[in-house]
Amino acid sequence: MKNITKLLMAFLCLGVLFTACNKDNFDWDAYYKEQTEKQRVQDSINKKRIEDQFPIIKKYVADNQLQNVQYIDSLGLAYQVLAAGDESSYTYSFSGNGGIVAPNATVKYIGKLVPSGTIFQQTEDGKTATFNLSKVIPAWQIAFLPKSITYNGKEEKTGGITTNGLKKGSKIRFITPSPWAYGDNDQKDSSTGNVTIPAKSPLDFTIEVVDIKN
Repeated sequence: MKNITKLLMAFLCLGVLFTACNKDNFDWDAYYKEQTEKQRVQDSINKKRIEDQFPIIKKYVADNQLQNVQYIDSLGLAYQVLAAGDESSYTYSFSGNGGIVAPNATVKYIGKLVPSGTIFQQTEDGKTATFNLSKVIPAWQIAFLPKSITYNGKEEKTGGITTNGLKKGSKIRFITPSPWAYGDNDQKDSSTGNVTIPAKSPLDFTIEVVDIKN
């Protein structure tokens, strides 16, 4: 069973940590300062990208006449809940080590570039795709997770945007700025090498949850 940590926190490089644990006299203070500085720089970049892209996302919503759209200003993200889903079909939870238990989600989805609306990826008609939530981009985790999970008798925030999170039968459309998608990196087709998602691209996803389980 896989876990995901709370969203929007700094992710430490496990490879570096494993290597460091095998070294004598490793300077953890210096390592922590280095990681903190890297995160500070990345947070600054993310803030700038969101400031630049949020107006583009809002115009995209208006141009496509999307209704009942909710905005998360701090994330620069817009979303529509198209179907709530079966509340009893899945319960999000924390594991013993404090990570969120990441379910396997079977979905139908479509991804589009913003603002062009060009489809860059989608499930084929009549077919689905299955992902573990620990392996998807942050925007998908933000969309799937509930706002909070009860853990040891307390409500713990997760970084999710809806009260209950996505369940079986849920359908959501969300438009995300690039920091919660693929950042400043081009995404290329593995067979042709052609760029499918340009760097710094906001993205529009519609996801229908066919099934979700541990």
